[in-house]
Amino acid sequence: MRDVLRQVRDPRTREEGMTLTEMLVSMIVFAIAMVMVASAAILVMRTTDEARQSAATVTELRQAVAVIDRQVRSGNVLFSPANEPGFVASCQAVGSNAGTCMRIFTQSNGDEKCVQWQVVDDGTGAGLAILRMRSWEVDWQTGGVVSAWSTVARDLRLTSSAPPFTLLGAATPYKERALQLHVVAVDERSGKDVAVDSTLTGRNTSYGYDSGQCTPVPPA
Repeated sequence: MRDVLRQVRDPRTREEGMTLTEMLVSMIVFAIAMVMVASAAILVMRTTDEARQSAATVTELRQAVAVIDRQVRSGNVLFSPANEPGFVASCQAVGSNAGTCMRIFTQSNGDEKCVQWQVVDDGTGAGLAILRMRSWEVDWQTGGVVSAWSTVARDLRLTSSAPPFTLLGAATPYKERALQLHVVAVDERSGKDVAVDSTLTGRNTSYGYDSGQCTPVPPA
């Protein structure tokens, strides 16, 4: 019995738990570890989101080029982008080149219509632009439909090196012509510009369709 009482009284023989200081240190280490894990997870999510946005920008632009390609291939008349500022005031020059707008007299399933594309400032003040499109029926002045502008690609940049639209080939609208596209998308992930260049050739532009079908141009 004396031995038992002696062990109880002697602090060196008792089993001790964690002290308050040890608990605080453990909690601090655990908190630091959780912050590091959370920061890593947020960084991965942000990188993934930026990559998705970057891919979406270029994908949007390439899909728009595919639509323009179909319209040009079915186009009866390709109008010179250099002349578009005379029809729509918002079709401005890029550097010394006028080429932010392109007008096409095209057809789909026998339905003839006029289509206009434009690269224009997005209005946010960030120096970026959008690619937009509208169309109208040839009889729009007597009841035909004029569609509103619809945005098909965002986060673009207008550069002075080359206009978005350049018409190549013969000087008259009744000969074989090719449309040169140069549209620049901004990669949000890296901040670098990604240029999409393509040359599209019309198939039906040599058959002498009436180039007056898309004139006058509806107000923008």
